Amino acid sequence: MAFDFGMLPIALAAAIVTPSAAPQDTSPPMLPFGIAQDMRPSALGCEAIDGGSSSADATGQYVCKGAPEASSLFNEYILAYVKGTGICNISAVSPYIAGDEDGRKTRALFAKAYQLMSRQLGKPDETVDHAEEGELRDNSQFEAAIINEDRQIFDQWNDLSLRFGNAESASLTISGSEDLGLAVYGIFRFAGNDDCLRKLELATGRSAGE
Repeated sequence: MAFDFGMLPIALAAAIVTPSAAPQDTSPPMLPFGIAQDMRPSALGCEAIDGGSSSADATGQYVCKGAPEASSLFNEYILAYVKGTGICNISAVSPYIAGDEDGRKTRALFAKAYQLMSRQLGKPDETVDHAEEGELRDNSQFEAAIINEDRQIFDQWNDLSLRFGNAESASLTISGSEDLGLAVYGIFRFAGNDDCLRKLELATGRSAGE
């Protein structure tokens, strides 16, 4: 959330006889896909996942088919939102790719999403490609290994508050479903994400996961 730190008019006279104040933090806000932390789901045209009315902007999870600066790589943007606090995090979800046994299409999409996120966030702090067993690193079993959670692939950006005034962390990962196939998820966590999610869970009785 961005705040206006401009000096108040009443302070103008005092500035003539007192030392200059230290420069204010001018770290830019993180705006994933043009979405600000204080935006309301209804302003983005999102629908409540539980079937409630998005116009009420009640605490809960929302799915958005678009964003102010949407990417062609993703077709859904899922918001965890707490009324009176703002957006906890945003999960951008690519179209699911079915029948991608060796993961060639999914891995190509992941590489494009990596380029998109690294342009905004820089080089990730962690890059992980871990398989429970060595043979599962063979890409001929890629889809099955991801769906069965025997292989994890992700990039992680930590301590984003050092670069952005309203950010915590971000990650890019591949997830899978037996019914749908594989998809790429880009997750952006705003400042105060953990506390925000606790408020969401207390209000709804449901965990938003991220």
